[in-house]
Amino acid sequence: MSTSKSPIAHRRDRPIVAEPVILFALAALVLASSAWAFSLRGDRDDAQTRVTELESEIDLLRVQSNATAYRLDPSESAPSNAQGTAFFSLAGPGMIGVSNLEQAPEGRSYQVWYYPTAEAAPLPGATFAVDDDGTGFMLIPADVGTFTLISITLEPEGGTTSPTGPVMLSGTTGGARG
Repeated sequence: MSTSKSPIAHRRDRPIVAEPVILFALAALVLASSAWAFSLRGDRDDAQTRVTELESEIDLLRVQSNATAYRLDPSESAPSNAQGTAFFSLAGPGMIGVSNLEQAPEGRSYQVWYYPTAEAAPLPGATFAVDDDGTGFMLIPADVGTFTLISITLEPEGGTTSPTGPVMLSGTTGGARG
């Protein structure tokens, strides 16, 4: 009969040194991760504060300017290089200019839509055509009211009371007034 200890018993007799080192490393990792997360939170708060400051600056510039312009971007239904700009003065009418739109097919025209809020049904605007180069202009009457979104669709000639055709251009106006 052998007096040597079994391999399992022999392992229990050795002091375990690795466990405190692993626990120390895990504790250091948790502390470092916590410090990093706290740092990121501060960066996020700083960025949000800066965004708020910039939005206030933009609002102030709009109030102090005599006109504001808003970009209208193409949808998937429009040529990728199509573009538009809506110009609004502090008092009186505004104007929409578009470029790189295809001429409307026979019996159709482009129509502007004003959205009082993003969730509201759009109010119909006038219709307009573009020339051979895809350029067109339209007056925005002063009595349109305020709206947060503007879009241009392809509709039956003479227009409709609600959009039926594809949106070609659209953009936010931040509560602009016609």
